[in-house]
Amino acid sequence: MAIVEYELEDKIAVIRFNRPERLNAFSAEMVQATADAFARFRADNDAWVAILTGNGRAFSAGRDLKMEVSEGRMDISKDSMSPSPFHLVESEKPVIAAVHGYAIGAGFYLALGCDMRIAGTSTKFGMGEIPTGLLGPYWLSAAESLPWAIAMELTLIGDQISADKALELHLVNEVVPDDQVLDAARRWAQRLIALPPVQVRRTKAMMTAMRQVPGKEMLSWEYRERLFLNALDDTKEAALAWVEKRIPQFQGR
Repeated sequence: MAIVEYELEDKIAVIRFNRPERLNAFSAEMVQATADAFARFRADNDAWVAILTGNGRAFSAGRDLKMEVSEGRMDISKDSMSPSPFHLVESEKPVIAAVHGYAIGAGFYLALGCDMRIAGTSTKFGMGEIPTGLLGPYWLSAAESLPWAIAMELTLIGDQISADKALELHLVNEVVPDDQVLDAARRWAQRLIALPPVQVRRTKAMMTAMRQVPGKEMLSWEYRERLFLNALDDTKEAALAWVEKRIPQFQGR
């Protein structure tokens, strides 16, 4: 079975993470499969809107730390710089996140890369990068227009927040019962495909150009920081402590 599924019906492409036994945690293979699915969506003239969701109990629990630790790697990032923090889901066509269970780390990251977000009532969002040894999502305040203190709380501490809190912070468009998430996302998609598609895409392109995301200079800085952090003892300790479910012992090196 495909690790990321793609199906098309009535101009709506549904892209599903399909690694439910690992709560759709990202391996390098799943990162590539997600990129391939969105490349297919962008090229599919019959697909006007995409819905991104996950099979099983979670949207995505983030990176697969257990796999990274077992393979001696602390980061599933590409070796080269990405064009933007949302490169996997970038598209001129609108993309809707249908989120349930957990959207943590990379899962939260990709949900934020979508244009509209529907969350189930049980959903927990969280940025777990720093607690697990990675560079935090420094772009969060600018990209989402969050107050500085809130962005710092989410980015640095990495606590999980509820779907209702995410709605309060304007990070999601609607909160619905868990079993209605995909149906709600389809309703939003139907509203979008009822509009003239060229106008939608060109307007989204201009809105995207106005969004404050890292440029080439910041991405170059980020890449250097990732290389630096990946070599630290504390990076390995953060990942190992999480996998072993213990309190980490950091040394500042």
